[in-house]
Amino acid sequence: MDEYYQEIVEAAAHMATYNEENYHFCSQATLSALMQAFGMHDPDVLRSSTAFAGGVARHGNVCGAVSGCLMFLGLLAGRDDLEMKDQATRGMEYFTRFYDRFEERYGTTICREILNKLFGREFDLTSEEQREELHKIMVEVPEGCHNVCGEAARIAAEVAVEILEAGHPFANSIVGI
Repeated sequence: MDEYYQEIVEAAAHMATYNEENYHFCSQATLSALMQAFGMHDPDVLRSSTAFAGGVARHGNVCGAVSGCLMFLGLLAGRDDLEMKDQATRGMEYFTRFYDRFEERYGTTICREILNKLFGREFDLTSEEQREELHKIMVEVPEGCHNVCGEAARIAAEVAVEILEAGHPFANSIVGI
């Protein structure tokens, strides 16, 4: 990967970490960082990622950072017409690449399991009290959800570079870099 792309990867990781620390909603923290690093802005797409925070509607299932990253990669390599099966299949190879790298890094893609590994317990993110408790703990713990968001964005940005380098026409037409 050349220096130019490496700077974009690092910017995405840094912004995702910052976004989660300051604004929470992991799915949006990662998606926004990736879109910004790659020169994109689409408030409709960002808005649609809200529901994936906290492991899908705060239920601790698939990590919101994973969902936000997959949404971004879908923008680059997904299909834009249901009849485009080859494009969907090609895109799925990249989505799987990201997913597998994230899972290798954290041992899981499940929010509640990641929280348990990071903090020694699960949190009920549907409870405002437990969310506030988690946010207080995250300030004190260097390896919290903000770092998960940063690492997820880094991995997704690396895969995004692979997509761009492969010359996917739709990807190259929507990024602003």
